[in-house]
Amino acid sequence: MQGKILSPQLISGDDGKRYEYDKNDVINLGGKDLALLTGSQVEFLSFDKRVAKSIYIINENVNVSSILSADSIRSARLKALWGIGLLFFNFILYIGLLFVNFIQDIWQNIGHIIIIVSFVLYSMAIYSVSKAAASKSLFINYIISVIISFLGIFLFFMLAPSGASGVSVVFSLGTMIALILAIYLYKIHDELAGLSGSSLFLWAFWIFVVSVPFCFLFIMFLGFVFFFFIPGFGGLIMAWVLLFIAWWRFGKVEKR
Repeated sequence: MQGKILSPQLISGDDGKRYEYDKNDVINLGGKDLALLTGSQVEFLSFDKRVAKSIYIINENVNVSSILSADSIRSARLKALWGIGLLFFNFILYIGLLFVNFIQDIWQNIGHIIIIVSFVLYSMAIYSVSKAAASKSLFINYIISVIISFLGIFLFFMLAPSGASGVSVVFSLGTMIALILAIYLYKIHDELAGLSGSSLFLWAFWIFVVSVPFCFLFIMFLGFVFFFFIPGFGGLIMAWVLLFIAWWRFGKVEKR
């Protein structure tokens, strides 16, 4: 008999009936995630009118909506990789903006859209991991870090007063916010490292922490290009690469 996967536990048969099944009865599942295979065509045997056995996937149907809605490690990995990849592409455009004028028009047109899309994808990835791992702290710490980040951006770009004394106050508050943000980012990456069994998450975090101050110095003192650019933007690229590899290797939740 043939049918269609409705969910990780349910198949709709061509006879109009619905059959429950266990993923261990899917013969050619391999390492695929059933949550991402909704709508796939299958062949199966049924010795009970409510249970499907010896299931064989004959036509996979992995769609974007399944990837975005599924709360699994594979779904989280895909969303995180897309989010990191888009953000890295936007970062390259920004570097081009610093040196080549015509890049400015490109970045202004698509840069903000890329940032929003990558942020949404990465947020969904963190949420999916927290659901798959039944973690009560991962997504909460992530939301707190997002709130702190927006607070810091608002402080610098909306509330920065003029004058040396005002700038000094904002710089002090900004430093405090940055330290608090670093604490929560450490908690997030430490938990990801524990859940994935990969220390690359923590390596990416520490390289990022060291690189960001050099990036600010590079922007403020553009003349010292090589002195600030290499440890700053070069470090950010290295951190992104390590984070990308860490997510790429994230196959299952490790027992802690």
